[in-house]
Amino acid sequence: MNSGSTFHGYAEVRVTLENHSPGRSHLVTIVYPNNIPLGDYGNNISRISRTVTLAPGARAVVSLLQPPLPVFGGSIRVEVDNRREGDIRAPNPNNHCSNYSPGNTAATVFISRSLDFDAVSRAFDAGNGAFTASKAAGPPDSIGTGIQPNCWMPYTRRYGQTNWVELDYATPQTVNRIVIYNTRTPSSPGFVDLIGTNGTSLAKSSMTSGRSSYSGSSWTTEFLISSTAEPVKSVRLNFEKTPPASISIDAVQISGPSGSQWASDARASSDNSASAGSYLPGRSGRPGMDSVAGLQAEAPVSEWSENWLAYTPFDAIALRAGDLSSASPATASALWNYLQAGGNIIVFGGLPEMWRSGPQKPLRNGIEYDPGLGHCFVFTSENPTLLDATTMKTLRTALTDAARYWQTLPKDSAAANAALPVVENLKIPTRGIVLIMMLFIIAIGPVNIIFLNRRKRRTWMLWTVPAISFATTLLVFAYSLLREGVTPDTRIAGLTILDQAGHHATTVGATGFYCPLTPGGGLHFDPGTEATPLVSIGNNSGPSREMDWSQSQHFSRGWVSARVPAIFHLRKSETRRERLQIIAGNGQRQVVNGLGAPIKSLWFSDAGMNFYQAENIPAGQSAGMIASKQAQTPERTGAQGLLRDIGFTARTVSLDSNVAKYLTPNSYIAVLDGNPFIENALGSAASLKRTKSSTVVFGTLGATDIR
Repeated sequence: MNSGSTFHGYAEVRVTLENHSPGRSHLVTIVYPNNIPLGDYGNNISRISRTVTLAPGARAVVSLLQPPLPVFGGSIRVEVDNRREGDIRAPNPNNHCSNYSPGNTAATVFISRSLDFDAVSRAFDAGNGAFTASKAAGPPDSIGTGIQPNCWMPYTRRYGQTNWVELDYATPQTVNRIVIYNTRTPSSPGFVDLIGTNGTSLAKSSMTSGRSSYSGSSWTTEFLISSTAEPVKSVRLNFEKTPPASISIDAVQISGPSGSQWASDARASSDNSASAGSYLPGRSGRPGMDSVAGLQAEAPVSEWSENWLAYTPFDAIALRAGDLSSASPATASALWNYLQAGGNIIVFGGLPEMWRSGPQKPLRNGIEYDPGLGHCFVFTSENPTLLDATTMKTLRTALTDAARYWQTLPKDSAAANAALPVVENLKIPTRGIVLIMMLFIIAIGPVNIIFLNRRKRRTWMLWTVPAISFATTLLVFAYSLLREGVTPDTRIAGLTILDQAGHHATTVGATGFYCPLTPGGGLHFDPGTEATPLVSIGNNSGPSREMDWSQSQHFSRGWVSARVPAIFHLRKSETRRERLQIIAGNGQRQVVNGLGAPIKSLWFSDAGMNFYQAENIPAGQSAGMIASKQAQTPERTGAQGLLRDIGFTARTVSLDSNVAKYLTPNSYIAVLDGNPFIENALGSAASLKRTKSSTVVFGTLGATDIR
């Protein structure tokens, strides 16, 4: 889909398979990564695989989707009929979640090829100034080496062009020494040109004639020349066709009999400011929370993915209205699911009528639509450079808020279990184990020796010691079995936004597992579920994991360990038929529960913002509603505000006193005893008695749902 780093969601790799055999089917398996480098890389994915059967002459595009854990390896292994045939290069390898750093992940905007990539990137990074020519003026101010935003760097996506930077000095002076400060290894091609006050060249030196040295924080290249006949006004560094990514100029100092000075101004052939969002000033190569990184699409929209999970790594998608027209129905549906699930889509040049849903907010030269949990920004102009500062601030806020959401999630299993406790007591049974160990010590020591001494059978210690040890092991196992059993515990909770008129449901939630024994079958999630494991990334502890996409999203090995809680953040965006119906008759409103689970509490708002309430409605049954006195509030935050307040674990503590803040005309909030929208990933290994499940549903009614 793109080149560059992403920090959450599912990264997609697509492989095209063709069977050239005229009469034989083949079983094809693709495995990513092919080989894992030696070393402990902490929580990571060691194997993602998928197996398909290709009929004679068949062609198939096969997707591998990488959950938000790093993968280390640059190739994909291909097996045909269980025989290894070779490897193919993996596109954009090791760039998904591998560069993760808590608190320093940039917001990413996926930019269609029909848009001017530089124009969109510069619009988001306006005022940053990173990598521009002005960064080469003044004294050196970069910290460390490598790619530094406080240096000038030419545009790195253009190769084979001449790159140059020209620096002006406030007071022209005679020069006999020039020092160039670099944060990259100095490049040899090119020359240094000294320009006088009348614009003529006074002296020219080859880059190879300079003497380079490394000071521990940067490289310096010194040029000693004969004093110029006239004062020097400017210095031009011409790097000819040196690869742009190897050029990084921090400062240029000139010296002469009258002293030394730094440049006061600069201009260049190009700059790399379009990539500024990928870096945090002062930290080489590390993105910042409030920065925006542009990622250019590697294919036209007609070839974009048909799976909504492929768009989840992006905090926004920018494209033209014509792109939506050229997208296949499946791709358009995937983009719509991404938007409903909380994504941001920026459209230049108008929007199809079918996408104009949800609350609206006016923008200068555009409109913001808020369907589901997402934001769709639509502008009449197709030129991104025409967006004003206020509009860009709105867009940047939406993107950085989307990126920051993932930073607020629990960072390890302990914090995740605190947010969604799977079992009430995870403490080690210290008293019981200590008691067993004390009995073991007494039995194997004094009791055993005294008994055998009295029986004059000391040699029996050769079998009594192993026997007592074995018996103690059985006792510990029996104690553990009686205390916890072998049945796993499951906890499921979440918030579902149900658009009954559009038959669409967006779910944000969590599921947790506590298994006394490691489940042999692993976890099976729906292929359209985004499952984010809430574990630490970037440390050297934690298992590697395996998954398979052949039949479903199968988390096969390493995801759940015995007696260790495993928590996942979940998102789904799908077509659903569950619904609530309101029937008016005999002076009382009746509600029919078609949500697939018993309703514990229900609040409903009609078209006139009159509130009604009901409780304890079994699935498939109806009940009467009574008027509810809710204080009217000028603030209506809807589903998005509800998610902000109750979180992905759907905390309902303060829901009763705040429903008026969230409800809109012809909408309802229902608390369910159960969760029909999130599957139990343990499948047949799960126990209904050991599963705690709940849901909060924010629903909007269609015209046929009120009678």
